[in-house]
Amino acid sequence: MAKKFPIQFVSVLILLLLINTSYYWEGEFGIFTFIIFVILFVSFFILSIELIRQLYISTKNKFTEKSRNYLIGFMILCLTLIIIKPTGIINFDKLEGENLFFAQAEGVANCTSTLKVKKDSNKFSYESICFGIEKTKGTYEIIDRIIYFDNYDKRKFNFIYGKIDVNKGFIALYRSKNDSNPYQIPIIEK
Repeated sequence: MAKKFPIQFVSVLILLLLINTSYYWEGEFGIFTFIIFVILFVSFFILSIELIRQLYISTKNKFTEKSRNYLIGFMILCLTLIIIKPTGIINFDKLEGENLFFAQAEGVANCTSTLKVKKDSNKFSYESICFGIEKTKGTYEIIDRIIYFDNYDKRKFNFIYGKIDVNKGFIALYRSKNDSNPYQIPIIEK
């Protein structure tokens, strides 16, 4: 199959791998992430048309060509997995542990900020989606309802600590000790 139809086989395999590993790379390209996802969508569309073409050829040949039949099965499997699990087969976020806090805010133009504070590993992740995706991960320490952030990319997350107010249901994120206008992000799950 790979020898007779290398372009189709490799293209479907690369598309499947890129979709399934997007958890790790989507926050690295910023605004270009949107362009990458458009390219992936176009690739999926082209490969779907190629699948239909291969099915047509195979039906005309009465499914006698084994390598083409294997290619069709492989393409159907991969493209169906992409449709069923568009964010990937494995939920890598669940593998990192249970959330202590999950806070999310929606801003102007549907821009979304998400803060996930993991329970057992003392790790946090911050994701900002606004005309692109930016992600950063780091460690934290909670002392007297104040969460201190450490070991993260300060270009993607410019807060040094946050005050947790469980009663009011938000985390106030501060850029400095003199910050008089903290960014309040509502706690969705605790």
